[in-house]
Formats: sequence, C-alpha cells, structure tokens
Amino acid sequence: MPMIENSERGITLNKTLAWGMLLSLVSAVWFGGTTVADLQASTENLDAAIRETREVAAADRRTALQIEARVRALETNASRQDARFDALRQSLDEVKAGQQETNELLRRLIRAPSE
Repeated sequence: MPMIENSERGITLNKTLAWGMLLSLVSAVWFGGTTVADLQASTENLDAAIRETREVAAADRRTALQIEARVRALETNASRQDARFDALRQSLDEVKAGQQETNELLRRLIRAPSE
C-alpha cells in the first residue's frame, strides 16, 4: 500500500506517514522554541555580565582617579617638605659657618695675649 496517493479526493497520506510528519513538525517546533528560549536566556545573562563588567570598570576608574589625586597630594606635600628641608639645611650651614668663624676668633683671642 503506497504512503502517498493521488486520488479523486486529492493527494492523500497514509496514517503512518501523516503521524510521522506531524510528530516531526511538533518536534521541530519544540526544538526551535527551546533553542530560542535558551538563546534569550543566554543573551540576558550576557547582558547582565556586560552591565556588571561596566559597573566594575567604572568603579575601578573612580578608584584610580581617587588614588591619582591622593598621589598628587602626597607629591605636593613631599615637594613642600623638600623645600623646607633645603631651607633648614641652608640655615644649618649658615650657623655652622658662623660657629666656625666664632671659634676661629676665639682661638686668635686666646693666642694673642700669650704672644
């Protein structure tokens, strides 16, 4: 008995072939639907991961800017301290030079009466 016939009623299908085609069609629709649903879920997960990554990157940028500002402030303070220490060194050098002159004068005064 043929599976497909051309009769007065038109093209007719054997019941086995019709059920096979129906089952194939339902399976294809079900597979396509689950594939689309899985793709949508994957897309949503990917979107969420991208958003989270962007938020983390923005937070990292803010943190980097804060650290950069702190480093600049520390560099400025270090420059100020260097300037203060240079001024202090110069003052100490002047005091040392004055002390050496005073010591030299005292030595001369001590030697002068004995000569």
